[in-house]
Order: sequence, then C-alpha cells, then structure tokens
Amino acid sequence: MSSKGNSNGWNGKSPIGFGDLPVGGANPTFALTCAATAVARVQEEIDDLWRASMRIEDDLLSEVLVEVSHALQRAARLLEQDRAIG
Repeated sequence: MSSKGNSNGWNGKSPIGFGDLPVGGANPTFALTCAATAVARVQEEIDDLWRASMRIEDDLLSEVLVEVSHALQRAARLLEQDRAIG
C-alpha cells in the first residue's frame, strides 16, 4: 500500500451521509439540502473518475461515468425544485 493519501479510501473527504439526522423527524427542507450537498460531492468524485478514465483511455468506463454524471445532474435539478421523494 502506498504511503500517499489516507487509509480510509475517501481521498481526504469524509463519507457522504446525513450524520445524526433523525429518521422520520427531520425537517424536509434540511433533508433535501443535505441530499443536494451529497449529490454535488458525488458529482465531483465522478468528474475526477471520468478525467482519470480519459487519461488511461478507457472508453467503456468513460461512457458509464458520463451516464452516471447525467443521472446525478438530473437528481440535482429535481432536488433544486424541492420535489418530494416517492
């Protein structure tokens, strides 16, 4: 294992989550804001992976990451519109 980076696998960022957000008792606006923040962080990670896939010329991986990116962009737009889940 390389000594570079950290050992938690998160590239220096903490895992995505809602922390101690109580299930069922959360403020819906706060929960949507947390979800939007999580989507934005994942989008950054996907962008980094896509750039890496382009450097190594892995076309299949690049295509999959583009599709994931599009799905995340759609999710971000839905969250911005304050649409309810379900």
